[in-house]
Amino acid sequence: MSRLRYILAILGLAGCGNQAPSLQTRYDPLHPANNTNVEFRIQAQDKDGIGNAKLYVYEYEFFTSNTGMQSARRRTGGRWGLQREWNFPTQPTTIDEKESVSGFPAGSYISYLAQVSDSKGATREEQWYFAAGTWPFGNSPIPLLANGAPAHRIDVAFVADRGDFAAARDMLPRLAALIFDGYHTNNVVRRGKGMWQFYYSPERGFISDFDDGSPFTLDVPASVTNSGIIDHAAIIHTTTKRDWASGGNFGTEPQNRGTAVHESGHAAFGLADEYDGGGHFTSSDPYHNNYSSANSCQNYNQSHNWPGTDCEAIQTGWWRPEPNGLQCIMVNDGDAAMPDFERSCSSRATWYYLTLEGS
Repeated sequence: MSRLRYILAILGLAGCGNQAPSLQTRYDPLHPANNTNVEFRIQAQDKDGIGNAKLYVYEYEFFTSNTGMQSARRRTGGRWGLQREWNFPTQPTTIDEKESVSGFPAGSYISYLAQVSDSKGATREEQWYFAAGTWPFGNSPIPLLANGAPAHRIDVAFVADRGDFAAARDMLPRLAALIFDGYHTNNVVRRGKGMWQFYYSPERGFISDFDDGSPFTLDVPASVTNSGIIDHAAIIHTTTKRDWASGGNFGTEPQNRGTAVHESGHAAFGLADEYDGGGHFTSSDPYHNNYSSANSCQNYNQSHNWPGTDCEAIQTGWWRPEPNGLQCIMVNDGDAAMPDFERSCSSRATWYYLTLEGS
C-alpha cells in the first residue's frame, strides 16, 4: 500500500470503486480483570448489503526484557487468528453481532481485528489492542484502545477524580460510553478514529470546580505527565463542576461527551473557543477558528472559498470564521449531546491528522 493510501485508510477516506461498509467495533469490559469473559461487538452498515464478517483475536503477554524494556510477545498456547465468522445469505444492510470470549490471564495484551465485506466485495476492517488482566507495569498509563505508535497518534489518558472514585478501575464502566458512544460518534473523531488512542491511569487525580475560584487545582499524576506518550489527560468526575482546561489537560463528567470532545479540540487540534468569554487566540497555522480582526477573518475565509461575510464577532477583539448558525462544537459543546466540528475546525483536524501520520 502506498504511503498516501495508508494515510487515507487510517483516516477512513480510502476507497476504490464500490464504497466500503461503515464499521464500528467495541469490546466490554474495558481492561477486563484476570480471566473475565470479554464480549466483542461488530456493527456495520452498507447500502449494497453485508455479505460476511470476521473477528480475529490475537493474544500477547507483557514482559520486561533483560535490558529493562517493557514489551509484548505472542503468548504460547494463546488465541491466535480467526475467532468467529458470520455469513449473511440475505445480505442485510445492517448487522450487529456479538462474540463472547473466555477471559485472559494476568499481564495480557489483546488484539482484535474486525473485517466486514459487502455483497460486492468491498471490505473495511479495523484493529485495536487493549490490556487485560493484572497490569504489570506499575502506575504507567494502561492501554484501553490502541492501534499504533504513540508518536503518530493522539494519546488521551483518563484519570479518576479521587473525590468521586475510590479506585481508578471504578471509573472504567463510565469510560466505555464516553469512548464508543461519545468520541467515536463525533464527525471529526469518527473520520480519524484510527488516530485516537485511549488509556487510563492506575493513580487518581483531582480537578477543582472553576466556579470555586482561585486557587484552581488540576492534579494529574506524575506517571501520566511524565509518561512520554500521553498528549493530554482528562480528569473524570461525577460531582457536577464547571470544567476548565490547562496545559492540554481538562476535566469532564463522563456523561458530558460533547464537553470532553470540545476540550480535546483545544488539546489535540489547537482550536480556540468560539463563544463569548472563552479562551481566544490566533494562529499562523492553516485552518484556524479565531482571528483578532474582522479583516484577517474575512481574508482567511475568502482564501478558502468561504464567504467573507460569514465572519462574526465573538466579543470585542475576536472574530470567528464559522457563523454561529453552523453550531460548531467549539461554540457550544452540547454537554451530553455531540455537536459536530464545522467547516474550519473540521479542516484543521484533517490537516493535523495528515501532519501527525506523516511525522
